[in-house]
Amino acid sequence: MTEGSENNTKFNPGITPDQVGKMFDMWSEILKLPTIGPMYAFTREFNTYANELASLGKIMADMKTNTDQYWSMINAAYTKASRETSEKAPRQFATREDFDTYRKAMIEAFEDAFTNLFASPEFSQVYGKLFSSQLDLSRSIQTITERNLKALNLPTRGEMDEILKDIHELKRAVRELKRSVEKQ
Repeated sequence: MTEGSENNTKFNPGITPDQVGKMFDMWSEILKLPTIGPMYAFTREFNTYANELASLGKIMADMKTNTDQYWSMINAAYTKASRETSEKAPRQFATREDFDTYRKAMIEAFEDAFTNLFASPEFSQVYGKLFSSQLDLSRSIQTITERNLKALNLPTRGEMDEILKDIHELKRAVRELKRSVEKQ
């Protein structure tokens, strides 16, 4: 093999300067399009979108870490309860009492294992982090959705909430008017 053919067979996962240049040229051409429509609205705030997507990626990575910790603790409690059940269970199931003993041993082992888990401060911290990351994910997706709805000139959630509030107030005013008309 020659030196040039070795370079062709090597896998290089990075982005080359030529590829970066082509990508930049492509976006430059897109930005030169007429300043109307949704494409302009999306490209106008490209940096904001990029930051929001990077933030969303970080939130999702944190959520995966927190979810893994949560399920690891649940799995450990389940394993402990299963082990205790097998230790306390009768060796053979010949009578109904053997089955009842097994059932009671299982209930006691699982109740103890999961009660201890749920009462532990470590579980509270992990669950708090998991819940917080879920709320962060929801908030981030909502922010991105709101921005996209505005770019497409569609009503946002806040605007819809305001409309619903106005409708509720109008219904109340109509009811009050009906009552006052009926009294007169």
